[in-house]
Amino acid sequence: MQCTSEYPCPPARVGLNVMLEIRDRYDVPAGLSDHTLGTAASVAAVALVAGLCASTLVRETFGFSFSTWRLHTRGENIRSARDVGWVRNLTAGKMMQRSPDTIAATATIDEFRRRFPLGSTGRVVVAGDAGRYVGIVETTKAFEPDLDGNAEVATLASTEDPTLSPSDNVTSIMRAFDVSEAPYLAVIDEGGALLGTLSERFVRRRYTEEVEKSQRDLFGE
Repeated sequence: MQCTSEYPCPPARVGLNVMLEIRDRYDVPAGLSDHTLGTAASVAAVALVAGLCASTLVRETFGFSFSTWRLHTRGENIRSARDVGWVRNLTAGKMMQRSPDTIAATATIDEFRRRFPLGSTGRVVVAGDAGRYVGIVETTKAFEPDLDGNAEVATLASTEDPTLSPSDNVTSIMRAFDVSEAPYLAVIDEGGALLGTLSERFVRRRYTEEVEKSQRDLFGE
């Protein structure tokens, strides 16, 4: 429930756009607790909620909105109008860090320690022959005292986390982070070569920024 705790609340601070943010971010019904004078804000909120209910009903019943039916018939994987624009364009290839810290899979743990002392970086990507992605090593893990310094650093690499394709959009990227619970994921090409890395924190910040921008455009703010 959106509520601005001012009595009375100025019309400019009602925050009707926050209702959309609540619905989209938490996937729950949204409403308004109105503290303004008069009925203008309440009437506007009723109209907005009616639109939310209609779009939600159509999406829950048919799996998509009527406005995206034409895209579905063309084979596009679109579930809402928001997916047509920035969601589809905000890809791993555009957001990734292109030159992450890397080390050869055959390098020793001692060599890793010399190149990446504690505090220099949080994690390092391990790459094999022809730059193929092997895994990611947390820097602190390489400094555990019981490790054999002559062992290959590839033995420390996390290899179970999923990887991303440069064409993956922001919704599929966040889904991968949710499933893996990893703070960083690698972006690789079709041949398995490392292209870059993405952090969950950065992706979610970019997603939030684009959501807020699209809502400002929608409400003319």
